[in-house]
Amino acid sequence: MADQITICITHFNDTDFILNSLYCLQKLTKNPYKVIIRDNNSKAKNFKKLENEIKQYPNVFLYKAEKGFNLKGSLAHGTALNYLVNKIDTKYGVILDADCTFLMKHWDEILIKELKDQVKIIGTQASPGGNKPMDFPLMFAILFETETLKHLKIDFRPKDISQGQDSGHELREKYLSAGFEGILLEAKNTRQYKEGPFAEILGVEEYYLSGYPGIFACHFGRGATSGSAKYKKDTSFIYRIPKIGRLFRIMRGKKEIKKWCAICKAITNKQINKNGERI
Repeated sequence: MADQITICITHFNDTDFILNSLYCLQKLTKNPYKVIIRDNNSKAKNFKKLENEIKQYPNVFLYKAEKGFNLKGSLAHGTALNYLVNKIDTKYGVILDADCTFLMKHWDEILIKELKDQVKIIGTQASPGGNKPMDFPLMFAILFETETLKHLKIDFRPKDISQGQDSGHELREKYLSAGFEGILLEAKNTRQYKEGPFAEILGVEEYYLSGYPGIFACHFGRGATSGSAKYKKDTSFIYRIPKIGRLFRIMRGKKEIKKWCAICKAITNKQINKNGERI
């Protein structure tokens, strides 16, 4: 059966996160799919690790940034997404942040069934308390009808980050202007929400879909920097000491990344029987 879904991921030194997502996707996805990854000049060791590890996945394809590519941050991310979205040739597309993954069995089938005449996109809500609109899916983890998205000619590059116009800001503007709607996976951050499986890890966004019990998706946050940026808030003063504080933040980030990946795999495996089949 031909692929029905193309999943787009950008890579910038967040290799372990992507390998975690590939594991979960293989176990939990119902429809035939492929994953296309664009590397944005990661360290050579990280690129090589990803290149070697994806050999076990025949439906995963890795593309390296063109020679001379020197963009950074959100501009690099948005540029890479433009590149990947242009490559989508399936009925449905997905954009996943490297450090975000779906955790519900048959997540794809569930989301596709939510799409209707006026609903052409579904995905993660912006974090409460941030400066981004919370009434339309934010592209940490989104599924969309490809034909509609390409017709809207969305440029994923940021415009004015200070005004919340980060990578993918045109999604909301162009979908709503065209008369379309989006459905949200509700965001709950572990800084405040302590009832989910990631409660012990700081600053993790858990996502839930109305009508479905259990966590639907999860976003570690700040994965490309080992999460170091998010430990400046709601933490001990040692994490804010000049110079040395950053080392403590990175150490904590590496520890919590391992824990986050382990929990993702545990949630995934609970939905699979001992023969590797979906329950």
